[in-house]
Amino acid sequence: MLQTVKFSGPSLTGISLPSATGFRCPSKECGEANAITSLPPKLKGMPISQFKQPKSRMEEPMNAHTHIVDNGVNTEALIGARGAFAEMPAAAAFTFRSQCDWIEGTYTSNVINGYFGLGQEYTRKQSFAVEADHPEVFAAHDRAATPTEIVLAALASCLTGGVAAIAQHRGIQLRSVRATVEGDVDVRGILGMDAEIRNGFSAIRVSFEIDADASPDDIRALVAQSQKRSAMFDILTNPTNVAVSVA
Repeated sequence: MLQTVKFSGPSLTGISLPSATGFRCPSKECGEANAITSLPPKLKGMPISQFKQPKSRMEEPMNAHTHIVDNGVNTEALIGARGAFAEMPAAAAFTFRSQCDWIEGTYTSNVINGYFGLGQEYTRKQSFAVEADHPEVFAAHDRAATPTEIVLAALASCLTGGVAAIAQHRGIQLRSVRATVEGDVDVRGILGMDAEIRNGFSAIRVSFEIDADASPDDIRALVAQSQKRSAMFDILTNPTNVAVSVA
């Protein structure tokens, strides 16, 4: 059933961020600064895909169904990771990175590869590049999406991936999912014309079109749960300490 689901809740409107004060590692706040160095061998560095699902921890049992649901998400491993992280919270501390190089004008290129998690450093099989620029109306060369558009794409990808994972867990087969995201910016803030106008988005709207073997209510519930668990939605709707330094 093809359903259109829209949300642009008040938490995505008029977002304001505090001044940068630096980031504190959650493990330090919990008094576990050194716990990550003493993970049990069976957990340290183990791919999440190998985690086993503890059935007693199932939060939302899958619906009874006779057909095989395959949305391409290994939910058994993800639920299994919850059990492992409950026993060793320090293993859940991840640090992701991106390195940005200026090319020319407002044109930049980010390289994404290594990250820290499960008690050790990881290097991906390949590096990923994310380029950014500005359109010609801003006296640039329009060689890539703007950073603000990349943020919108990240939000859409995070929510859409969440829909797939939750649908798999709930026994709902997806046929197609499309998220359309819009963000409003008054560029007078960026240009320093009015101190009362913020530089970032004043509002963001997300609209989903989902074709799935589920009722309209079940489809709306998928989107609601994805929004609840989305890292990008949280980043955009809650203050995040950002520290900027010069080497």
